[in-house]
Formats: sequence, structure tokens, C-alpha cells
Amino acid sequence: MSTNSSSEIDVAHVQQHLVMDDMSSHESSAVEIPVPYHLPGAAMTHDIYTHANSLVKASLPRSRSLSDLAPPQLENDNPTAEFSNLDKPGGMRRYHVAQQQRFANQKDPSSFQPETAFEELFRPDSICSERSRQDYTFLYPDTQAQPVTRHFLDYLAMTSVMNQFAGEDLSDSEGDSHTDEETTSLLPNKHTSKVKKGKEKANITKTLFLLFKAFIGSGILFLPKAFLNGGLLFSIITMWVMGGVSLYCFLLLLDCKKYLAGSYGDIGGVLYGPWMRSIVLFSIAISQMGFMCGGTIFIVQNVIEAIRALSHDTIHLSSGAVFIFLAIILMPLVLIRNIAKLSPTALLSDVLIVAGLIVLLAYDFIEIFESGTPTVGPNINWWFNSANYSVFIGTAVYSFEGIGLIIPIRDSMEKPEKFPAVLTFVMVLVASTLCAVGTLGYVAFGEDSKTVALLNLPAGILPNSIQIGYAIAVLLSNALTLFPTIRIIEQALFGERTGKHSLYIKWQKNTLRAFIVILGTLIAYIGANDLDKFISLIGSVCCCPLSLIFPPLFHLALQDTKGWKRSVDMVLIAFGCGVMMFTFYNTSKQWVSQ
Repeated sequence: MSTNSSSEIDVAHVQQHLVMDDMSSHESSAVEIPVPYHLPGAAMTHDIYTHANSLVKASLPRSRSLSDLAPPQLENDNPTAEFSNLDKPGGMRRYHVAQQQRFANQKDPSSFQPETAFEELFRPDSICSERSRQDYTFLYPDTQAQPVTRHFLDYLAMTSVMNQFAGEDLSDSEGDSHTDEETTSLLPNKHTSKVKKGKEKANITKTLFLLFKAFIGSGILFLPKAFLNGGLLFSIITMWVMGGVSLYCFLLLLDCKKYLAGSYGDIGGVLYGPWMRSIVLFSIAISQMGFMCGGTIFIVQNVIEAIRALSHDTIHLSSGAVFIFLAIILMPLVLIRNIAKLSPTALLSDVLIVAGLIVLLAYDFIEIFESGTPTVGPNINWWFNSANYSVFIGTAVYSFEGIGLIIPIRDSMEKPEKFPAVLTFVMVLVASTLCAVGTLGYVAFGEDSKTVALLNLPAGILPNSIQIGYAIAVLLSNALTLFPTIRIIEQALFGERTGKHSLYIKWQKNTLRAFIVILGTLIAYIGANDLDKFISLIGSVCCCPLSLIFPPLFHLALQDTKGWKRSVDMVLIAFGCGVMMFTFYNTSKQWVSQ
């Protein structure tokens, strides 16, 4: 008789005296028997079941894989299963052993070999370095307190991706409501597993809407006056060229992500050193500050004009007073640590922006076709405006600034490999929308086009309500816009120090946030007289490096960038630097000469 046959007989004899469930009793003797910890005396009979299962393994041919013989991990399917046996004899010890086994199965962080030099160079709170931390959440896979969107509109609030703006970990630990206190349960709550789930990934539709929202903001309302500065044909061609170049640069950044993990700044830090990471973070901070300043000027002009029209030209607000009032309103919003609490304001902002754009386009059509035959505005330059075209170029760059959200939106997608195709489609849609708004607004009002397109609307309850509503929308979104700037500066000044348990540090951070709001408001007040030129300067100084220079510069440093790709990268770098210096010089010259 062979060894396997004798082992099978031994297993059969032993199994006659063991407690087996119905499924196991109908299977062959080559199936392991789970230890019935729920029965009395399990601590005494545990070794018998272990011996029987060892006989099962010994009875199998060596060619058969043992990977399918592991006892079922009931705790993974039902997190409360192992806790129900804690009151049985030896239950606490078995739970402790099982817990230690899970830790042993986890990769030891000290033996982790990074795939890239990045994980050896940069701070531990960078996104890609999270793998090197000891992760305890795997113990309770169904009870991880990760953010999950409740519905599609909640997803469109974008608060989750703003926490990882440009791939940076900008989340504030002071806003974490889960604190370890004496009343905190040592075991997971069995009722929470039905509510808390893993972080939801975005499908193609959600990604499309989120990308479109990232590129469409208050900047779209500056385009009719921008088309006046550039001339109609030149403006349309330039918008498409700038959109195509921006798209290619976005794809270059995504190509860098294939080789280097981490944030936008981390990629630059790996390729060029820590100084480049600092430059990227500085560019992100000042660009978001610039967007906040432009939005604040937009709000002031709309509110002043709407109040004047609604009061029948009897109330004339001071711009300085409105700036101060906006700063006072914005300060409490930027003091909110948990950015998810801004979701309702972000959703309201989205609704008001969409409503404003619809009304604006409707009035443009009415202005053009009201008489039955197309009627255009006065003195339209159909081709090229040689006097102010440089101002338009800066505004065009400003209009396509959304690179800070490319990485987090891509990382939140279910199928990241499809993101380039989705991004390409969205960029075509965005360019078409921008050209449509700019063309219709300029053709409808001609040389009378105002810097803010909503100011072209006639006086009335609906148009003035839209002006105020859009101003409220931009004000609410300013808190989100300023969030990356605040967190980058806080991380640079305070590092890992948190005000969660220190009122002194917390109020230092509060003071810093208030100072940033005041500084941004002062800059906006200075640039309020020439908003179109101010927006052009923001586009040239703040947006050109992030959108047109850094992506090809980083791609050029990759080892796989050879041949024609290197030539294209160098051309793009020269193009971005040329656009930045040209628009900055000419716009500044025009501003000073006035």
C-alpha cells in the first residue's frame, strides 16, 4: 500500500470523530476542516483538528498546489466573525496570534526597496511614499474611514481632488474628526461596515464632467473683451493653438507619471533636485493666489454694477468697501480645516455658474438676432488687433490653466489608461466652449464689450440677479481656489507641526490664513482698474511655467526621451519661455504707459 493511501485511511479514521459542517462532510477527505471555535472545549480539541489537517496536506501529491488549501478567512468576509469567539476559552489568545500573523504577512517597511529615487529623497507625506508606511487599516478592510461620495453631485464638488491638488498631499490633519480618545472603541463597530466603504473611483462620465468643471470658471467671462484685444480670427486661432499645446503638455506630464510616482513637484524634484520641487510648489501657490485675485475683482465689479442698476442709479458702492467686505466673508471659509465641509458651497457655486453661462449666451443670441436679421456690435475687428494682441495671449494661457487637477483626477479614475483619451475629448470641448463664449460676446457688443461679460447684460431683475448670483458663486469657490496656496505655505512654515492639540500653533495658522486673504485682497485692489491686463499678467507669470514650461522640461530629463521627442520638448520649452516673457513685457508696458 502506498504512503498516500495509508494517509488517506488515517485521515478518514480521524475525521469520523471530528465535528464537520454539512459541506465538509460531503467532500472528500482531502479537504481541511475548520476548527469549531464556537463549540465548548475548542481549546482542548484544537490540536486534534490541527493534526487532522496536517494529515490532509500530507495525503496530497506534491505536484498539487497548496495555495488553495488555506482555511477560509471568514474575518475578511465577515469582520465580526472572529470577535464573536473572544469569549470562548483561548479566544483572546487566538485573536492575538491571528493579528500578529497579519502584521507578519505585511511587507516590512525597512526592507522596502523603492522603485525610484523619489522615495528616498522626499518627505513622508508625499502621496507615492505612503507605501512605505505601516498600514494598520488592512486589519479591518470593511471599516476603513475613507471618503466616499454619496452621489454624483457630491463628487462634482471636487473637494476630494483639491486635497491632492497637483498630486500633493494637502489634507489637513487638524480637520480630521476621528480622534483617539479614551472613549474610542478598541474594536471596529460592526454597524459601520455597512456605511463606510472604500474610496469610490470615477468612471468615464464622472471624469469627463470633473475635467470640464476644472477648466470652466470665472475666466471664461473675460473672453469677449479678450477677443476685442486680439481680433476675432487671431483670437480663435490662438485659442485652439494654445489649447492644443496645453493638451500636449498635459500628456507629457502624464507620461512622466509612468516612470516617476508622486506629485507634480515630486517629479521635478527627482529629475532636477529639491530646488525644482520648491519652484513647482511656489508656482502652484502664486497661480492659485492669482486666480483668487482675479475672481475677487470679478466679484467687486459685478456687485457694484448690479446694486447700481437695481437701485436705479441711486446707490453707488465704494470698491474699497466691497473689497473689505469680501475679505471679511472669505476669512471664516479659509479657516475651515476639513475641506469636505465646503462641498455644499462648491455645489451651489456650480449651479450658479451654469445658470450664469446659460443666461449670458441667451442674451448674446438675443442681441445678435433680435431684429430678425443678424446684427453685430460696433467696430468689430474681424482679423487682428495689432495694438493689444499680447494681452489676449496671456488671457488665453489663463483660460486653459487646469494642470493642477490633472494628476488627482487621473488617480481617481477607475481606468487610468483611458484618461488621455478622455482628457483630449474634454480639451476639444473646452476650447469649443471658450471660443463660442468669446466669439458670441464680442460679435454681439463689439468695441463696447466689457472686461467682465456679465456687465454687458442690460439692466433688469434677471440679468442683475445673475450678476449677483455669479459673484456669490465665485466668492464661494475662492475658498477652494485658495486652499492649495494656504496648505503649501503652511507646510513650508510649520512642517509636521499641527494645531490639533496646540492652540498656539493653531492660532498661528489661523493668523497666516487671514494674512493670505488680506494680501490677496490688496493685490486684487491694486489690479482692479485694468482687469484684462491683470488677468494677462497672471496667465503669463503664473500659468505659463506650470502649463507650458515644466511638463516638457521634466519630460526632457527622462532617459527614454530620445530623438524627435527631445527636439519637440526643447521647442516647447522655448515656446513657453517666449510666451511668458513676451506677454509679461508687453502687458506691463501697456499698463505703465496708461
